[in-house]
Amino acid sequence: MTDYQKIRFAIEREGRSQREVARVYGHGRDTIRKVLADAATEPAYRRTKAPPTSLDPFHSIIDGWMEDEAARKVPRKQRSNALLIHKRLREEHGFTGSVYPVRRYLRKRSRRLNPQQVYFTLVFQPGEEAQVDWGQAHVVLGRQTVSVHLFCFRLAYSRAAFVRAYPSEKLECFMDGHVRALRHFDGVPQRCCYDNLRAAVIQVGHGQERRLNEQFKRLMAHYPFQARFCNVESGHEKGRVENLVKLAQRDFLAGVPRFADFDALNAHLERCCREDLARPAPHSEKTRGELLEEERAVFHPLVRGDGPAYVTRTTFAGKDSLVQFERNFYSVPVAEAYTYPVVVRGYADRVEAWKADDLIAAHPRSWGVGRFELDYLHFIPLLAAKPGGLANARAFLGEPWGEDFTRFRAELGFRNPESGEREFVELLLLFTEHPEAELKRAVAKCAQLRAFSVAAVRGTLAFTVSAPRPSMDVSRWPGLAVETDGVRPATEYDALLLSADTEEPEPLTIPETDLSWAAAKLARYDERFAVDAAVGDIALYDRRQGWRGGPGA
Repeated sequence: MTDYQKIRFAIEREGRSQREVARVYGHGRDTIRKVLADAATEPAYRRTKAPPTSLDPFHSIIDGWMEDEAARKVPRKQRSNALLIHKRLREEHGFTGSVYPVRRYLRKRSRRLNPQQVYFTLVFQPGEEAQVDWGQAHVVLGRQTVSVHLFCFRLAYSRAAFVRAYPSEKLECFMDGHVRALRHFDGVPQRCCYDNLRAAVIQVGHGQERRLNEQFKRLMAHYPFQARFCNVESGHEKGRVENLVKLAQRDFLAGVPRFADFDALNAHLERCCREDLARPAPHSEKTRGELLEEERAVFHPLVRGDGPAYVTRTTFAGKDSLVQFERNFYSVPVAEAYTYPVVVRGYADRVEAWKADDLIAAHPRSWGVGRFELDYLHFIPLLAAKPGGLANARAFLGEPWGEDFTRFRAELGFRNPESGEREFVELLLLFTEHPEAELKRAVAKCAQLRAFSVAAVRGTLAFTVSAPRPSMDVSRWPGLAVETDGVRPATEYDALLLSADTEEPEPLTIPETDLSWAAAKLARYDERFAVDAAVGDIALYDRRQGWRGGPGA
């Protein structure tokens, strides 16, 4: 355009000749005449057909190879590339050109067979939809670089995000992510959008027909919400959460950061999600946090609390007092050995064993293979019949009871070489009679005083001052709900004595059942009260305010 302007200005305004202008600006006479004759301000070039290349005779051969692989449904990542096709052309058909014409032809062929798609701009209403997906990222946990799975949950309207890391993409982690995300947003959207992930979808049918996992359907019924599934291999239908996966990988966890454990990693991800709420939302003058408040106003409330984020397996406790879950073993009390059925609930972070409606054991979740999660307290009662198991029992390896017991064991063995182990077994059996924390405090106190004997521990337990009992709730009896500092004036007792001298008190009539109940109740709260003292207190209370009657008094 610069030359167009200069040529026309020099000839039409300054009156120069075409020959002179062509020499000055370095154009041919034909170009000068075209510029003067063309009414348009933009030059038009007529493209001629490209000359044939050395690869043209081989186009049909390449097409045949590619169509054959498509017919055999060869996976996309294992199909022939330009280098392999170039090698076959040279070896089988005598092609002498380079690999670059092959690459150019494959690009043109791909554009011709797979034209670029055109998409709709989607608009969502507040609380209408959330999109869910999994992603992966590498982080350093402790001293080891591991690949973690990122549960990504994004609201379609406000673009508010929730990301949490898990060691697996199993169903229990998938449901736990839902529970934590809905608790994070304090509400439930109308529906959630997914691709056809195996954790939720068992079979894909026509259109939106899906056969879902029963555990996932139970989660949907708990909150409740609807599910929308993308078409097969159409992840772009939930583009908002696809972008969240990239954001978590390239922003939240950029540079493969280091964390102490999963708790520290998830605390970092939650902090990043909260900071992301300050960013402006696309196509809006508001931030994501402001739009989130609009969504919370229309969310379905969490009326039933957290949903069931676990999977169940029905098994039995064998002779070794273990139950198996996901190729790992978890202990139950020895009293529950040979029990069937035992229902094992697998959560993302723990494993629970249930017998009917009673919880009999709980352990941290193990994600390895062939590992044992044992509670040594489950096996302590077995020492009464099998004391030899103290040496090599798997549950007692590493002496999990603590340093004070280890010191006790060494001292007992040094002072009584023949009976030291037996005395230590007797000490461990006290776990069956006393709470764990209380026994550990007693052992620590005896170790501090160097009183290394089971008798000393028993004596310490017997004379340990019990924790103060909580006060009674007397809100149902207003007559007892009085505020006082515990100091009573002596004039009140003088009034009682004077009234006793002048008036004959009416005989006290208390039902025998109420009297025995009241005496037992007082004796239960403080064993130092005698029954006759309790009767006297009740009689005094009756003379002053009248007998209210019934155990409620």
